[in-house]
Amino acid sequence: MIKKIVCDRKELSVPCEVVTKNDNITEIVQDLKDTLATKKGWGLTANQVGINKKISYIKLPSSLSNNKEGWVLINAIINDKSEPFRANSEACLSFPGITVTTKRYAFIVVEYLDEKLVQKTSIFQGYEALAVQHEIDHTLGITIFDRKWVSK
Repeated sequence: MIKKIVCDRKELSVPCEVVTKNDNITEIVQDLKDTLATKKGWGLTANQVGINKKISYIKLPSSLSNNKEGWVLINAIINDKSEPFRANSEACLSFPGITVTTKRYAFIVVEYLDEKLVQKTSIFQGYEALAVQHEIDHTLGITIFDRKWVSK
């Protein structure tokens, strides 16, 4: 079901709860997929549709990723990372029309559960790494404004 995107910064700053097998994972994932399909974004996290759970769905344009299905990341954590790379111009579906310069890692190793609750470890780099970091930040209550990078 297509959901309304939460745009309240205070609401988005609350860290999400860990997902358990008792949560309605299938429904939440479908809501994220349906909602993202109507937007011009690369990912969406459950708290952006009013569900305070650590579930994200990421799907980059085919020109930026070979993964046509995208990724469902549940209870994701970054286990390893490279040095930060150049500053990025980053936007967020929760803050339409706003772009913020952020600094993100070029390479990350992420541990997570997929939508069937199978434990996975994946390596992400480039734009995929950027999108995954953005969505993991959402699960931690961190927005692009908290990642705003100011050069000295």
